[in-house]
Amino acid sequence: MAHFRRVLAIVGFLSILLLILGIGISVAAPTQPNPIRLKAGTFIPGSGDSLNLPPDLTTSGYDPGHKGYYIVQFEGPVQETWKAQAAATGAEILDYIPDHAFKVRMDPDQAAQVGSLHNVAWVGIFQPAYKLSPRLSASDSGVFLVRVERGASAAAVAGAMPDGIEVLSQSGDRLVVAGATEQLAGVAQILDVAWVENYLPRVPHNEYGGGAILGSNVANANGYDGSTQIVGVSDTGLGDGTPAGAHADIPASRVVSIFNWPGSPGGCFQTVTNDGPQDVESGHGTHTSVSVLGDGGPGGEGTGTAPAASLVFQATENWATITAICQILGGWPANGYFLTGLPNDLHPHFQQAYDQGARVHSNSWGASLAGDYTVDSADTDDFIWNNPDMSIAFSAGNEGADGNNDGVVDDDSIGSPATAKNVITVGASEGDRQGNYQCDTGLSYPSGDAYQSGQTCGSMGGNQSGFLGTAGARWGFNAEPLFSDVTAGNAEQIAPFSSRGPTDDGRIKPDVVAPGTWVLSGYSSLHQEGYGDPVNPQNGNFQFDGWGMPVNSDYKYFGGTSMSTPLASGGAAVVRDYYEKADAHSASAALTKATLINSAVDLLDENNDGADDNDFPIPNMHEGWGRVNLANATDGSHQYVDETVGVSTGGNNTFQFNVASSASPFKVTLVWSDFPSTETAGVNLVNDLDLVVTAPDLTQYNGNNFSGGWSQTGGSADRLNNVENVYVQSPAAGVWTVEVVGFNVPNGPQPFALVVDGQFGPPPPTATPTATPEPGSAIHVGDLDS
Repeated sequence: MAHFRRVLAIVGFLSILLLILGIGISVAAPTQPNPIRLKAGTFIPGSGDSLNLPPDLTTSGYDPGHKGYYIVQFEGPVQETWKAQAAATGAEILDYIPDHAFKVRMDPDQAAQVGSLHNVAWVGIFQPAYKLSPRLSASDSGVFLVRVERGASAAAVAGAMPDGIEVLSQSGDRLVVAGATEQLAGVAQILDVAWVENYLPRVPHNEYGGGAILGSNVANANGYDGSTQIVGVSDTGLGDGTPAGAHADIPASRVVSIFNWPGSPGGCFQTVTNDGPQDVESGHGTHTSVSVLGDGGPGGEGTGTAPAASLVFQATENWATITAICQILGGWPANGYFLTGLPNDLHPHFQQAYDQGARVHSNSWGASLAGDYTVDSADTDDFIWNNPDMSIAFSAGNEGADGNNDGVVDDDSIGSPATAKNVITVGASEGDRQGNYQCDTGLSYPSGDAYQSGQTCGSMGGNQSGFLGTAGARWGFNAEPLFSDVTAGNAEQIAPFSSRGPTDDGRIKPDVVAPGTWVLSGYSSLHQEGYGDPVNPQNGNFQFDGWGMPVNSDYKYFGGTSMSTPLASGGAAVVRDYYEKADAHSASAALTKATLINSAVDLLDENNDGADDNDFPIPNMHEGWGRVNLANATDGSHQYVDETVGVSTGGNNTFQFNVASSASPFKVTLVWSDFPSTETAGVNLVNDLDLVVTAPDLTQYNGNNFSGGWSQTGGSADRLNNVENVYVQSPAAGVWTVEVVGFNVPNGPQPFALVVDGQFGPPPPTATPTATPEPGSAIHVGDLDS
């Protein structure tokens, strides 16, 4: 089914008819053999190519009748009938591997049968070397996460671990192990081990005002305030842990539920002190929750972007002591507050919020894995694939650095699971409070902020605007223009600490950015310094004051992509609220993401040199597709398609738009929530759709072929991203054609969302066959009687 709003659809009728009849669509055989792209390396088996692997990380094959793991590569873009023919031999098709291949579980006889199929180009052993992350600890020993192949016994794998590897915990198909790195070859040789990666702690992404900047004031004033939406937030804790004590700006009537995820001893945690869902150490979870949906103080301070939305909160932080083996081998501290409740398998965590009605989920945490697609990334993509109306946002991370001191923040520092394809990955732009950085002059103690050394709020005159610090002072950037850049005050700039893309396989990340410096939001009510509270008995400290000094006992400043993500997540709730109220439509995650991207604003000073000269036009690895703009997203100017049937290999869905004037840009955004990839793959796109836009004079534009912030003609199709855009700055008046083409859909059909903005005239003349639904209607693509 597809939900349309003011869109004329000309359907790729023949393709759909063939799919309905179960007839495969022929695809021309490739003229060149295709590569296999793994993290372990890329090789072209059809050319006799192979990887040079260590002998202890290879196997020659499997005994007759015993199942093992193979790679099966088809001759080209994958047809469902080809997969069915392979499965008919008894082979179990597992993960997709680019290009046009799958990991398959089968015995040697089945492998021979599959290899004889006329659409199969190559069959080879899935070697143990392919199971090891290239980022594994280079030291003599470490702590590792092992994923066991689905359908296999994790207990059996745990029992088969080689000497020198200790199993610390087992949960479902995940094992946490520790030991000598040299023994990992033995781990990889265990048949049912699927993947091994470093085991790192997940940490909140806080660094040491959405209303005006994001346009939420305008959207809220127009009635799009999130009142139809429930947002899930997974974070440290919430206020005193009760609905009534969450925060003054989150009334108990809007708290659907609060869940406590304490975790338990095991893995790296020797002991866990379960203090319930209260927010005692950093106040991080209270701050992020109020940023999503707080209704603001008397002067509007701390207002979230979706101030009428409801909340499902999942508290995951507790005091823990760390096992000696993880201190020694993993470099973990001896004790402290950790996100002990986050499970090694994220599915049940997301499912709990989903079951409570949340359709937006905000996560300001991650692991610093510099662009890597990990187990967490695959889990998150898998959840969205199976729950396509669940928008999940993750903070990009705070690992931005200028390692070569050239004055430009380096690429490739996005954390995991922000590297997932289907999430909304959020980076941090600068906040700008127009000089208003008030603090509580009644607090007599000196600021704990190292960049306000010795200052009290009173000595700063009750306004910290002169004590914001610079990127050089706060984060160690040594070269201009970053060194002297003030940490807030220019909404056109990116926060230097914000993690940059691309992902390791080259995808554009972050997707969007939102303010992430000096963000004013909720202050948890526990262990506040200067307000009569006792210290936290676990660590003898007061709650962290955030950046600078607090405004009062209700509000404080924080910074980091942790702060930009809840603002964007509230924005996702506002977008979903818009579709519910304007069209009675429950937007898919793909449509929500496409709307945020299509309406985003290209920042003008991405390199922080003080000149609005747009040195890095979109798309770029600093801001992705730009800063969220909710006024644009909810102004009713765009048309959209929320296609749930989808497109298969060789399919083509076509739409036409009558552009009335060149005065406004013509912007087309295609997003699809892709089938989950596997950690072993070198490229993580699975279902590959193409966006092709044709002007009235038949000039064609391919998705993501940009120059100077605008689409250019020519270029090749994008084979990496599940977000594709065509933005034409001055479109010719007349009928424009938009095609969504299924180039390679090995796990389909693939649903998609299309958002198109511009200055439109009356619908173009009806073509045959057509489907012209009314606004708010839902039809089968290709149902000509609708």
